[in-house]
Amino acid sequence: MKKAIFLILALCFITTLAVAADMPVPTTDTITIKGTVIDNICATANVNNISEFVKTHTKQCALMPNCAASGYSILSEGKLTKFDKESNVKVEEFLQKPASILDVVVVAKKNGEELTLVSIDNQKEEKK
Repeated sequence: MKKAIFLILALCFITTLAVAADMPVPTTDTITIKGTVIDNICATANVNNISEFVKTHTKQCALMPNCAASGYSILSEGKLTKFDKESNVKVEEFLQKPASILDVVVVAKKNGEELTLVSIDNQKEEKK
């Protein structure tokens, strides 16, 4: 009988851990993402080959009026995540700086399926 109760408790604990692992990240926690910024028009048009497309996508394209108005996403590890409306303004301001590039490191808060930008900076080239 004790073994059965222990087994049931162990299964409940494992189930609780599995459910907790799928819960969204709380909005108070920040995450750091290294990836490539892409405007949402180009991302949508190239969704089937997005990883290859970002290799040739330019900052000038991302700053074109229609592209900038569509908002921005970041591609990291094959996953595309959109920025929220307020963050899109910050991303555009960053991209307008002459020294900025599309390969970035962002610190953000995850709000549902979107990111709220905390900071954005160029990715530093790793020395070999």
